[in-house]
Amino acid sequence: MGVPTGKVVDAPLVARACGCVCEFRVHAGDRYREQRLAKFRETRCPACVAKLEEERRREVAARPPKGEAVAALPAGAQMALIRQSDGTWVGRLVAQETAVEAVADAPQWLPVTLAQLWAVARGAGAARSAG
Repeated sequence: MGVPTGKVVDAPLVARACGCVCEFRVHAGDRYREQRLAKFRETRCPACVAKLEEERRREVAARPPKGEAVAALPAGAQMALIRQSDGTWVGRLVAQETAVEAVADAPQWLPVTLAQLWAVARGAGAARSAG
């Protein structure tokens, strides 16, 4: 399914997955129109994608460094990694009555990510960025 090159014959407003209503261009002779429209409805608009990416960047920036996060884990911290049927990995960390979860494509990044998320949940990220 390529990008259509014909003349634009219509441009109806269509709701996207994020709830924004955007213009969908209908090209003359576009045999993949229905597939493109379905994909258009299932995806977010560029503005919402940019906002989501900015939120993720801020969340990652609030995390403490890897070594610091792992060293901050208390004795008795429990971590579980579970492989799902779709091939992804789910990790859960419980320490000092605080639990965090994360999902990843591979298990090697989960322990550090969980330690960082736990530190942020306990307030270490806010203390680090304030200092």
